[in-house]
Amino acid sequence: MDRIAKFVERMVSYRDPDLAGHHRRLGSEAYSFALHLGCSAEECEGFKQAAEIHDIGKMAIPENILNKASRLTPAEMMLVKQHTLIGHEIISPLGLSQNVEDAVLMHHENFDGSGYPRGLGGTDIPYFARMMRICDSFDAITEDRPYHWGVSWQQALNIMDNDRRFYDPELLDEFGELIRTLREEAPG
Repeated sequence: MDRIAKFVERMVSYRDPDLAGHHRRLGSEAYSFALHLGCSAEECEGFKQAAEIHDIGKMAIPENILNKASRLTPAEMMLVKQHTLIGHEIISPLGLSQNVEDAVLMHHENFDGSGYPRGLGGTDIPYFARMMRICDSFDAITEDRPYHWGVSWQQALNIMDNDRRFYDPELLDEFGELIRTLREEAPG
């Protein structure tokens, strides 16, 4: 783990151990996904780094909102949506690659243009951000959160397939192939 990701992990783990766990899981999965897609070693490391810090902006959102077990109010949801902009602002002076910055800023953009913060769609969304959208969603669906119970990896892939409009369809298919291969080969 590079020193920036290690710093972020330590900082986040003191405030929100669940978020730190989310970053760790995504780092591992992101590296595997990038490798599966044929990215270079440098790109794989960059995508892993992006995954390990992508939600750093949530550190500026009050815990009572992030961990709220009921539906967020429109004002609370607007505040949560600011985490991508805040995260980008936090990391921008660090001199990270444009791919990493794009993934932090735009990992909630949807392929159909309905996401945030810019409402980009299709291939106007940078590649790393499209990849991160998939990895981030998969982890959010499979892990327990204050507002929902996690589901199995098979159920998560089905949910994401039913919501295809949010994801780059080619990347989603590749991700599903990777997850099936990894999970079906895993012992126990």
